[in-house]
Amino acid sequence: MTDKNKTIYILILLWVTLAGLFLIWGVNSFMTLIDVPNWPAEVPPSFQVKFDKIVPILYVGYLTSTSIALVFSSVFIIVAYAIYRKEHWVWSTGLIFSTIFLTIFGFLLASFMINAVIFKDEFSIIGLIIDRKSVV
Repeated sequence: MTDKNKTIYILILLWVTLAGLFLIWGVNSFMTLIDVPNWPAEVPPSFQVKFDKIVPILYVGYLTSTSIALVFSSVFIIVAYAIYRKEHWVWSTGLIFSTIFLTIFGFLLASFMINAVIFKDEFSIIGLIIDRKSVV
């Protein structure tokens, strides 16, 4: 096996791993999304009325991040398959997808932190704790 073949298989493994992570994140987000209107939040009593008006906006934001996670999971699988088939278009397209992914991932991470801080979402809290321990 040449170094080029090893690199291709490492790229395929990377894209499939990202697809798997985003699929898990998307499915968990979808299951949590069903329960969003019933989320309790620890807010001051004076802010509760305003907060009840914000919940539909949060629901749309959570729905958007869930959709994005599932779409990116599908795109990553397509890119991994195209790399496996050694399609010529996949290198430039993969670079474009990676750039878009990094931009959107910043927004997804922000919503992840909002869910952890405001709504005490267990999945988000565990994700932030694990991420924090790996940095330290």
